[in-house]
Amino acid sequence: MALIDRLTGDLRAAQRSGDADRVRVLRTLISQIKYEAKESGASTDDALVVRVIQRDIRRRDEAIQLYVKGGRPAQADAERAERAIISAYQPDDIDGDAMEAIAREVIDEVGATTRRDMGKVMRPLMARLREQGTVDGRAVNALVGKLLGGG
Repeated sequence: MALIDRLTGDLRAAQRSGDADRVRVLRTLISQIKYEAKESGASTDDALVVRVIQRDIRRRDEAIQLYVKGGRPAQADAERAERAIISAYQPDDIDGDAMEAIAREVIDEVGATTRRDMGKVMRPLMARLREQGTVDGRAVNALVGKLLGGG
């Protein structure tokens, strides 16, 4: 089942059960996904949905930090609750060993040998890793730098 279909089904279930918070969060998320698809001219495939979910989670993490820093714990708790709803739809992260194995494979395929070749490695590597699950781009960048002898 496509992720957008799962979101839509869960929205209907939340509407039937009267869970107003879940309905609001899922409606907003589905709206963001449809807007992103329309703007980019892409279909609402799982890759697009995951991108929107990850972006929304990052925004909520930033909001939580700002609310905590600003002494507004009630708003921070509300953001945490919404983040928990959204996080349920995020695919699992790829473990470090699997990520390193895929990175070594891509490095060999493109023939990269130094940090100057990072650009050649990152695009195909990120595409392949995103097919497997979610990844942190900064962590991937650091891993590739380490594998190419840069630190």
